[in-house]
Amino acid sequence: MRLQSRCIQLALAAVLCSILAACATASKWQYPPQPPGTLLDKKAAATLPARVAVLPLRDERGTATQSYGWLAAVPLVPYGVNSSDRPESAQDPAPVPIVKMDPTKDLPRAVADELRNAALFSSVTFAENNNPAGADLVLAGTLRSTKWRRSITTYGLGPLGPFLWILGAPIGNGTSTVVMDYKLTPANNPSRILWGFSMEAEEKHLIGIYLGLENVGDDYARATQDAIRQIMPGLLKVAAEKPDQFKASQ
Repeated sequence: MRLQSRCIQLALAAVLCSILAACATASKWQYPPQPPGTLLDKKAAATLPARVAVLPLRDERGTATQSYGWLAAVPLVPYGVNSSDRPESAQDPAPVPIVKMDPTKDLPRAVADELRNAALFSSVTFAENNNPAGADLVLAGTLRSTKWRRSITTYGLGPLGPFLWILGAPIGNGTSTVVMDYKLTPANNPSRILWGFSMEAEEKHLIGIYLGLENVGDDYARATQDAIRQIMPGLLKVAAEKPDQFKASQ
């Protein structure tokens, strides 16, 4: 009887691990995010006669990875946590998800797309190789965080917990964070800041078999658009009220 009970526990633990691995499959960055798959509807009152180059971000993220989700399989342990400062560098899909993106380029590309869509400047391009040739203004920044965190619970039941997941109880919750700073400067004078701002957003939601398993690529795209949405009204307002502030030849 004891052997039979042990076999059942091992089988349930295997189910738990397989479900957690399924939750951590690779996902691909796509911008604008789905749904609805559209850029923001913010538009400038007037287009400023300036060509802007958006540079890749300088990477100042941490490098920590925490892989304790397995603790949820231990009876009486309330939850386990997996997290990573750089989920796009994950090697094993079980501890953290593999995110197919290059944050230092994909995030500023999204910023460039939104600025171009807003028609704030006469042209906005992404400078793939940090070469702003032909630009009047340069938008450069620093990537502070793309931390990903998932809390996994079996409700203290250890290997029996997946039964509750199958019945519809949440597996846990996930959080994807985006933090980046930007400075707009003349191309010929990077020490003079015409406009500076910080962008920060988080995407949080429950994860479950019937709630839709987490698509981390979409999470980061949504968080990036949320961050841009926060700063866009202020930027458009200043550009409309003080357009001379964005002149490169002052």
